[in-house]
Amino acid sequence: MAARSASRHTAPPSRLQAELARRILKLLKDQGAAPGYHLVELDLCRAFGVSRTPVRGALKLLAGEGALEPRAGRGFVLARKVTDAPDAPPGETGDDEARRLLGALAQARSDGKLEGRFAQQEIVRRFGARLPVVLAVLRQLGALGLVERRPGNGWAFAADAPRAQAESYAFRRALEPAMLLQPGFALDRVWLEKTRAAHLKFRRRPWQGSDAVDFYEVNADFHEQLARCSGNRYMLGAVRQQIALRRFLNDQLEYDARRVNSAIDDHLEILAALEGGWNDKAAALMLHHLTISASHARGEDGA
Repeated sequence: MAARSASRHTAPPSRLQAELARRILKLLKDQGAAPGYHLVELDLCRAFGVSRTPVRGALKLLAGEGALEPRAGRGFVLARKVTDAPDAPPGETGDDEARRLLGALAQARSDGKLEGRFAQQEIVRRFGARLPVVLAVLRQLGALGLVERRPGNGWAFAADAPRAQAESYAFRRALEPAMLLQPGFALDRVWLEKTRAAHLKFRRRPWQGSDAVDFYEVNADFHEQLARCSGNRYMLGAVRQQIALRRFLNDQLEYDARRVNSAIDDHLEILAALEGGWNDKAAALMLHHLTISASHARGEDGA
């Protein structure tokens, strides 16, 4: 019996508990809370948008680390002033986590494993994601018109994928050629050589299905960095939004070799035009490239 109790006591905390513990410490630090400060579970639930169970687990975790002291009938109080509370945990960056979660949500939705309506806590539990990342991703999808907020902590999918994809391509055909013609456009030649080498690496070797994820990242970087070169912050923001949309819609990443090689050739031709200072030609090539990609879209994203 004692052995079983010890096993439960030493079980590692869940990801959600560890994240909540970090956020509670940061909150206490930001508030300048003094030793003896009483932590109220309900207030923490409201602050972080979660139920009592994970909050209670996080408080017990902090008590086990000596940051808090349990008080009979009163919950927990701060044991010592918080002087060190990292803004983010080590390991994945927020962008990495958001990208992973977008892919996981897209796959679950495609497989029919995620209902049309869901709660944000369900996403935290099912996908092992931190609550701030879940909220950021849901807000991002909401801005793209893919999900909408429901009463409380509920969310619902709002748009069908084929329509969203068609509208995305129409928007990109208006946006991306124009960003190459901006007065402040300044080509990053260091990046150009790097991305050209990455494209040629794919072009010179036999295509394998397992290359799809890596190619998608090179493709996304191509469009984002050209937006950055435009010098227009709003165009860059719009392109980033479209990349987020494509990450969500493009859950299968099934490209055939002919399609990939055609996209690579288009990208290289656009880069060559920009390198030569022919931005008007590059804009025309970009419009053609996006038009062809849209015509190839069959439920998965074009290049």
